[in-house]
Amino acid sequence: MTSTTPLTTPPATPPDRGVCTQLPEACGLAARRQLQPLTDGAGRCSECGSALMLPAAPAAAAPPGARRWLLPVLALLLVLAALVGWLLQRGTSSRVAPAEPSPPLAAAGASAPLLRLHGSNTVGAALAPALVKAFLAREGYTELSATPTAPEELRIEARRPSDGARLAVALASHGTSTAFASLAAGQAELGMASRPIQAKEREATKALGDLSAEGSEYIVALDGVAVIVHPSNPLKQLTLAQLRDLFTGRTGDWSALGAPAGAVRLHARDEKSGTWDTFRALVLDKQALAAGTTRHEDSRALAAAVAADPMAIGFVGLPYAEAAKTLALADGQGAALRPSRFTVATEDYALARRLYFYVARDAQPLVRRLADFAVSDEGQKVAQTVGFIGQAPEADPGTAAVPTDVPAEYRRLTTGAQRLAVNLRFRPGSDQLDNKALRDVGRITRLLERDGAGSRQLMLLGFSDDRGDRCANIGLSQQRARAVAADLSTYGVRPAVVQGYGPAAAVASNDTEAGRERNRRVEVWLLDKPPATPVQPFACGQAALSTR
Repeated sequence: MTSTTPLTTPPATPPDRGVCTQLPEACGLAARRQLQPLTDGAGRCSECGSALMLPAAPAAAAPPGARRWLLPVLALLLVLAALVGWLLQRGTSSRVAPAEPSPPLAAAGASAPLLRLHGSNTVGAALAPALVKAFLAREGYTELSATPTAPEELRIEARRPSDGARLAVALASHGTSTAFASLAAGQAELGMASRPIQAKEREATKALGDLSAEGSEYIVALDGVAVIVHPSNPLKQLTLAQLRDLFTGRTGDWSALGAPAGAVRLHARDEKSGTWDTFRALVLDKQALAAGTTRHEDSRALAAAVAADPMAIGFVGLPYAEAAKTLALADGQGAALRPSRFTVATEDYALARRLYFYVARDAQPLVRRLADFAVSDEGQKVAQTVGFIGQAPEADPGTAAVPTDVPAEYRRLTTGAQRLAVNLRFRPGSDQLDNKALRDVGRITRLLERDGAGSRQLMLLGFSDDRGDRCANIGLSQQRARAVAADLSTYGVRPAVVQGYGPAAAVASNDTEAGRERNRRVEVWLLDKPPATPVQPFACGQAALSTR
């Protein structure tokens, strides 16, 4: 009896592993097609940060009997293909235009593929168009035109001379809430937002995957909601409580705040605006906006109205303040801070916020490349050029003030040190870095590798809110600082100091969830040399993670 070798199927790739989608020449793990862990179906490469995807399943091995005939059959097919090609060429012109590839996105009539971006006016008015144009230039498109098609809508058309490829990008900037409605309805490939996605929006878009997961949520820039008044207004700062009283109508005359008498005239963004959502959540605290407030769909129109009226006050994204005067804001125990490059980058400013792109878990390659470009170092430089705050963790030039209510050791360690313009934060109730912090860790390591910063020492100082036992909070802040140190160690970075100070040095009120979230942070500092005295953990011990 002749024995036969049973057919075997190669083991399937584990469903929680994927390969990097970067070009092989740009990433060693992509070149080796090395499997890496996926996170909620949308992981990132540990070397270059590009998206991971499940590898194609290997084909089953052919039985030995079939292998004998494989080469002759292939040779015959090649001969037949050559013959058919020669016969077809005789009946056609020798100059045949190449077929147009299938449009990767929704069709724009019969002219070109169309990429649709819907959502925030703050993002869509200047930032998104600038990112799109820079991205298209990197993709080889040199013939670009931008045409307004309706109020708050823009169409960018591009052509790539190397192969004649055409692409159109349509931006509709009617407010953050429209981003998620359009994504859910299949009317956009990319959502623009000036606040994080809400629970009800995650539910409405669940067919696209969890849009709050890494790989779907991209923080593309930082912004400060600036409170603006007429340049002649003598006020320099307000507390959040005073600002709330103004916009709820409790304070109706400027004389109550020490300014010349006159009725306060309020200006606010419209209901669809993410800027309005941010202001309502951080300032109004569920209270109603005062009747008679003038509402604006466009930030520039709001700023112009305030700059023209000595009795006016309003709020806009920082790049749109223009001729108006911005006020410093104080939140609870925190010092009054003006919106600046540093205070917004660290998110210490009371109304600092993040700006977002959202894409589906299985977004098409062009959409994914645009989102990846937006968070790259090159994309962050674009954000800076249009007035937003990029996320490069630059060293503070010496303007950062050390709070007064800090332990003596904190003051000793930070004297002569430089703080990086970044605070690392976590997912609620865990020691897992949030999506911004995951990318910030990579940005910090790149900073240390260039500009001569590699010879300097890194210091991680953790803080908590003041809810619960003080010793438990100190232990929690130490645990989170150690979590950052562990993540940095995967890049070969070993911090010289890892310390936690619990609820000390609050930058915001602990009476609100938004304030407590800002107080829960890990600061990053650079030292020229290790501390002369070894730093010992506080004697309060460690504590299990909680929702603090």
